[in-house]
Amino acid sequence: MNEMDQPQRRLRSFVRRQGRMTEGQSRAMETLWQDYGLDLRQGLLNSTELFGNDGPVILEIGFGDGVSLLQMAQAAADSNFIGIEVHRPGVGKLINDAHHAGVTNIRVFCEDAIDVLQQCIADNSLDGVQLFFPDPWHKKRHNKRRIVQAE
Repeated sequence: MNEMDQPQRRLRSFVRRQGRMTEGQSRAMETLWQDYGLDLRQGLLNSTELFGNDGPVILEIGFGDGVSLLQMAQAAADSNFIGIEVHRPGVGKLINDAHHAGVTNIRVFCEDAIDVLQQCIADNSLDGVQLFFPDPWHKKRHNKRRIVQAE
């Protein structure tokens, strides 16, 4: 098999960190995903259908363990929040905490943000985007992996 025969791997904008999920995080992913989770297969999102209101929609990319996203959702109950995170323990923690706090204006993807933006978010459908600590990808050969580009 030569280079031309090999399937091309898709370029990712992140490195998936390994980590153990707690029992609570695992249980949240299993039992609460249907309430909070979103999937690429859903296609373009309709926020009014998704949240049951036409409030502003804020997207946060890379919410980590979700503490700040949950606080924002609690402080702005009239707004709707979509979070994207690839670290499953962080996603599990957020949906578990949101459930226990009674927060219903959060939905999450456990996917690559580039895929979500291309497949699920329509142009001009967001009222705000938050990206607090993007991967810097310092090496020149990795610049193409950055979410924030000069273009």
